[in-house]
Amino acid sequence: MYFEPERRFLQADAIEVVSLMQGNIPPHQHAFFELAYIMDGQAVHVLGGKSMHVKKGNYFIINYDEEHCYNLIHQQPFQLINILFKAELLDQSFKNCKDFQQLINHYLIQINTNLLHQKPTNMLFFDTDGSIYKIIRRIQEEYEKQDNGYVALIRCYIIEMIIRTLRRICKNTVSVTNYDCVRYIKDYVDKNYMNPITLSDICKELNFSLPYLSQKFKQETGYTFVNYLQQKRMEHSGRLIANTDKKISEIAGLAGYADLKFFNAVFKKHWGVTPTAFRKSYR
Repeated sequence: MYFEPERRFLQADAIEVVSLMQGNIPPHQHAFFELAYIMDGQAVHVLGGKSMHVKKGNYFIINYDEEHCYNLIHQQPFQLINILFKAELLDQSFKNCKDFQQLINHYLIQINTNLLHQKPTNMLFFDTDGSIYKIIRRIQEEYEKQDNGYVALIRCYIIEMIIRTLRRICKNTVSVTNYDCVRYIKDYVDKNYMNPITLSDICKELNFSLPYLSQKFKQETGYTFVNYLQQKRMEHSGRLIANTDKKISEIAGLAGYADLKFFNAVFKKHWGVTPTAFRKSYR
């Protein structure tokens, strides 16, 4: 079953927000740009003859007049949100613009497209930190309430969403493949263990999902990310305690622990003795 929403464009046919759910969505095309965000479930998205497995948290940008469809997996419930907009929403001078690559050269976007290592259209992105969904929710609220100035705010939110997405495929950001992402994480931890780092932050930088990297890291190293980070911090603190006269509290901070009591507990669990006893054994 396919639910075709009533078409209701606003502000000179420039913007529409649509929720589609429950059922396969047959081949179709639109006379506008489309940002599709998967809210729930999973499906096979077919675009230009290419099939992609999409699931909750994925989103992608589709150009004008590109035919695509969704086929459900095991007929499980599926929901997505479409932000459908025409280029003139950003600027009336772009009324005849039908190519997203041309759109992102607009002065309101102000991003160096020469740094993009891939075309953003038809790419599959993952909203690791939920930031894109938060913007979409703000767009929905403005679209539904239509308070004074709502179109201007929607314009700002769409520009923000585009810029945040383009940042993920810029050459000056980290580009890591499936094959060396674990090595990158290990190197990152080795260099930044003293800082408050999380695997979520690294996932955001690499544009991988948290469950995927967490599982892959555990499979290849035998450690969870937290255990690996803790191992590095304990190795460093052990070296400092054994070879310097720095205070234990200072060493805890240098190893990435703001809470001395917690540091002492972790240290004893790892080394089998307290930091003070550990130091005495080397004197």
